[in-house]
Amino acid sequence: MEDALERKRHNTVNARRRWKLLAKALRHDSSEDDQFAKFNLIEADRAGDEKDENVYVYRLYDRYRLKIRLIGPERPWTASELIGFNNTGNICVWPSEEALAYYILSRLSQFEGTSVLELGGGMTCLAGLVLAKYGQPAFVHVTDGNELSVENVRHSLVLNKFNCTIKSSVLKWEQTARTDREPPNERYHFILSADCLFFDESRSQLIDTIWQLLADEGVALITAPRRGQTLGLFLDECVARGFHYELLQCYNEAIWARHLELKQTDGYDENVHYPLLVKMYKYGQCGGGGSMLHRL
Repeated sequence: MEDALERKRHNTVNARRRWKLLAKALRHDSSEDDQFAKFNLIEADRAGDEKDENVYVYRLYDRYRLKIRLIGPERPWTASELIGFNNTGNICVWPSEEALAYYILSRLSQFEGTSVLELGGGMTCLAGLVLAKYGQPAFVHVTDGNELSVENVRHSLVLNKFNCTIKSSVLKWEQTARTDREPPNERYHFILSADCLFFDESRSQLIDTIWQLLADEGVALITAPRRGQTLGLFLDECVARGFHYELLQCYNEAIWARHLELKQTDGYDENVHYPLLVKMYKYGQCGGGGSMLHRL
């Protein structure tokens, strides 16, 4: 009983924090309540060579450049657009997105020749786009359940030159995860997802979607903070579904160094702000038994 009450308390606190950001977006308020809503490892400036004032140049590791279109304040958000798919990730880049992008850029060679799917990529699909631009995968498919997000990502796709075939699509987990659905013709070597574990009601849908779309020897890479018992509940359900996993705390030097720096700052709570990395795989591949896992 006490565990249930504690879980409910954590969920309430985290929900209030996220819905506060939603309310700010609806008010078109650009002030920042939570100074740790991002790790500030990505620098962004308006692209001076584009007519669209909403196009920014993202800089990662001081040498990677990516043009991203963001929806500016002149494009009013509606409640249905933000809340309809429970997708607060559509209004800013979270630390988990920064962490996943940095992790991928530090291991680009390991994705060579593979097919990659990003789930819940929001307005930027940052991880998938940096991989497609600077790696050598065979195919990258970036997705979100919010039509507005996918429409915006398609604008970003035409702004960059990519090393592989890349497409952006609407993908709703509740439809993909249906047990009566025909098995997909093509599965992915890697599935990427950043900070998509927040809502309890979509947890099973996400896990089932990953199971449906991940190749038998594939690896899913998930970044998310613990947020009380949220991550633990997700991992428990993954095991019940048949997944094996590794949970990594220190997986990237830049992310870890920033974490240690922020730990000395008042208000930083690693339970809420620091993204852990989960490697998920099927059929007991832990330790490198599967070809994809061995690469990582």
